[in-house]
Amino acid sequence: MVNKLKRGLPETRMPYLLRNGEGRHYTFGKQTISVIADSNSTGGEFEVFHIIGGKGEEFPIHHHIQAYESIMVLEGRVELHIDDTYYVLTRGDYAHIPPGTKHGYRMNGHRNRILSYNVKGLVSPMYAVLGESYSHSHFPVESLHQWVSEDLINAAEVTDVCFATEPAEWGNAPYVEEELLPEEVVPYVLEYGEGERLLTGDQLHRILASQKNSNGAYIVVSTEGPKGEPIVEHYHEKHVETFYCVQGQMTMWANGEEIRLHEGDFLHVPEGTLHAYRLDAPYNRFVGLLASGLFEPFFRTLGEPYEHFTFPNQPSPIRMDRVMVNLHELDLKVVAKSPLKQD
Repeated sequence: MVNKLKRGLPETRMPYLLRNGEGRHYTFGKQTISVIADSNSTGGEFEVFHIIGGKGEEFPIHHHIQAYESIMVLEGRVELHIDDTYYVLTRGDYAHIPPGTKHGYRMNGHRNRILSYNVKGLVSPMYAVLGESYSHSHFPVESLHQWVSEDLINAAEVTDVCFATEPAEWGNAPYVEEELLPEEVVPYVLEYGEGERLLTGDQLHRILASQKNSNGAYIVVSTEGPKGEPIVEHYHEKHVETFYCVQGQMTMWANGEEIRLHEGDFLHVPEGTLHAYRLDAPYNRFVGLLASGLFEPFFRTLGEPYEHFTFPNQPSPIRMDRVMVNLHELDLKVVAKSPLKQD
């Protein structure tokens, strides 16, 4: 039986679509956290949060016992404490936070947005303890609720979070300039545009987190490209994929249904879901979490190492020949005759 695409955050694991601003919202201070994937909707594999707030807003130093956290700044300036080092992250910068790594943040812009993936640990109930339910996705003009020390204790009892007693020392942090993807499980940051770059036709994939950085739990890939043709329709048997549209417009197909994704829209594609996409604007960028990380060899088989930081005007050959030769090793099931609408 084919699972139909659900609108809204489901109570069980299934394909679903959330439009920009949808999800379950909580507020504290002048911050709003939108839960766009939780343990129920992903079968306990991962959770995804959209965090937005104003200048001076903070989150205290803490660490996760089991969860990996991957952070991408979507807008503003965010000062990040990570493993006793401070950085200022701006739009497109990425931070990788393994279990046991102390981290926290302060927002330095007047409007800041963060996309946070949490894998292998329960985090979402923390926001229900620290915040209060909120009917808007934007942060409030004035604080409507603020957590107290007792709330931190209560949150630690029901989630994969341990809060530190020492305060952060904010200020004078450098901007992110790091370029290299580590070869092991360590905390790190990457400047926007960095990561391992692979070119597929006219689409540029940047691996921001590899299997080596997560013990095989997941990978994070940022993709950008111009308006183009649809990729081949396919499905996966052993891993789940997510699509978050950062910029531009995409047409997605999921189990035969056509959907247009705009900035801030989120699509959850669990295993067994027939899917494909097409980039529709002159410039498009989306980011995806793939769990587990076993699909990483596909990107390396299909793409070529690429030295530049944007896609070329003339596309390179798409190496589906290599993919087909190695198809038995890749979690990719191609649909021979795709009914995708070409408009």
